[in-house]
Amino acid sequence: MKTFLYTAKEDDSLAKIAAKFHTSESAIKLRNGLTGEPFEGMKLIIDEQKAFGYTVRPFDTLESIAVKFRVSYEKLKTLNGVGVVFVGQRILVPENDG
Repeated sequence: MKTFLYTAKEDDSLAKIAAKFHTSESAIKLRNGLTGEPFEGMKLIIDEQKAFGYTVRPFDTLESIAVKFRVSYEKLKTLNGVGVVFVGQRILVPENDG
């Protein structure tokens, strides 16, 4: 995992920044103590994740997704900032734990 110091631009949003660095909005918020969107010029610490997107399917839970992709439940939960998922939701799945 790489860590970057990023300066927010005028048209930046958490979603745009998260997509650029392959991380989640919740991970950026947690790392920087944010409660809302960043403002222009704000310095943010970004932890780039090795992850891919996954769309939640019927009967999926965080636990079943973690097992399916052989990743830690805690890592999956922290990366996405959620404990419960719903059908159609896009989440990030971190690189396999090994």
